[in-house]
Amino acid sequence: MTDSIDVPGSRFRVELDDGQIVETDGSTILDPESGDQVPAVVLRMSRARAHVLAHVLEDWSRVALVFATLRSSCVTERALALTLDSGAALAGDAGATRCAVRVSERVTTAQRLAAVDVLKTRERDLSPLQCIAVVDAAARWMSEEAGEELAWALLAAVCSDTATTNLAYTELLDSGSER
Repeated sequence: MTDSIDVPGSRFRVELDDGQIVETDGSTILDPESGDQVPAVVLRMSRARAHVLAHVLEDWSRVALVFATLRSSCVTERALALTLDSGAALAGDAGATRCAVRVSERVTTAQRLAAVDVLKTRERDLSPLQCIAVVDAAARWMSEEAGEELAWALLAAVCSDTATTNLAYTELLDSGSER
């Protein structure tokens, strides 16, 4: 492990033995609890490691649901797990690609992520996990014979307007664009 920690609270960079890097690079991210911009911690990893970490988070999320209570605010990390796996698939990890195909043989990971981005941007009342769940369910419908209409209906049920429904649906259909 290479450690370049200088002053507590300042930038740091740690390279793990397997090449993964954890660092603060000076960038910030919105803290959902305070609403303030806070220093970001960046994790750089291989696509295979992202796929493995996605499965660890998925397993953790299943266990966390067993212990969830009515007071639990964020019981799982499924949105992060699903997004990590999608990113690993887009980067070409064979295991992550096999997992993505289980969602839909017709709709690519890039198309699903584009549709999730539409919902995330335009439907502020949906959580990231809800966006992923709706899009993945619609993608499954798209793999069925005559499923396009059911996919559109599902999107229409959760979208606040027809324009958003159509944008998300178009992203699921758009197989010709380079992503």
